Amino acid sequence: MARKKVAKSKRPEAERAAEHYLYNIFRCLPEQIIRAVRTRFQRQDLWASDVMGRDLAGRCYFAQATAGGDEAVRTRRRKLEKICWNEFDNVMLLQLVETINPANARRKLFFFRVHCYNRLSKKWVVDETAHPVPKEWFKKLRVETE
Repeated sequence: MARKKVAKSKRPEAERAAEHYLYNIFRCLPEQIIRAVRTRFQRQDLWASDVMGRDLAGRCYFAQATAGGDEAVRTRRRKLEKICWNEFDNVMLLQLVETINPANARRKLFFFRVHCYNRLSKKWVVDETAHPVPKEWFKKLRVETE
């Protein structure tokens, strides 16, 4: 009897890529980047976000990562809107999007579509530029010290 294949979720990869995004784009300190815990018996959220980081100036960045489609984005947006955020917090939703590489159809290209939450107007703003996600971002964040 043949077994059905279950689609593998890209959520853990999206969360690891979100750590790299905060480190590379916003220059968050590696020791100040925290990822939510998700095990079989324990669940911990960081104010409804998957990754939290802090930069040298003390600004906090909260990133919710998703590899899902429009419905997953809508539900996560609603979840983030319910929280009373500080005026200095930067809240974003990182949607991992997969496309076919035009150079090689068997390979995939990944990028983040970034949704930023404006706390004052209570509206979401989608960044027009696609932020490419290199393959190295799917691995654990390791920083080389000189």
